[in-house]
Amino acid sequence: MAKKEDNFDPKQMIALEEELIALKAEQGIQEKQTWWRRLGDWYADYSVRSKVPVNRKKYIRLAAACGWLCGAHRFYAKKPVIGTLYLLFFWTGISFAMTLIDLMIALPMVPDEDGNIII
Repeated sequence: MAKKEDNFDPKQMIALEEELIALKAEQGIQEKQTWWRRLGDWYADYSVRSKVPVNRKKYIRLAAACGWLCGAHRFYAKKPVIGTLYLLFFWTGISFAMTLIDLMIALPMVPDEDGNIII
């Protein structure tokens, strides 16, 4: 019985992968991004682009009182997509953890003369 050798050479695999990337670039073939990557890119652009001044005291009160349950502080900050996600996933504990992170971000921020912070 012939013995089959399963030798894996990572250097050869990397070289083949680089060759494939070079051939795709040469032919002008672009890979389609997966839906979760497109969603992540959209959210990153959305969150960077939409900075809103909000009253610091009101934002902290909303986050502490009902942010973990319904994302009220996110709706107040004019971020309804994230607020809706807080509302949909409140039963999992994800919104509670995210509200704690939001509070850790908002609490040390120094408000301007009107009492506003940029969220």
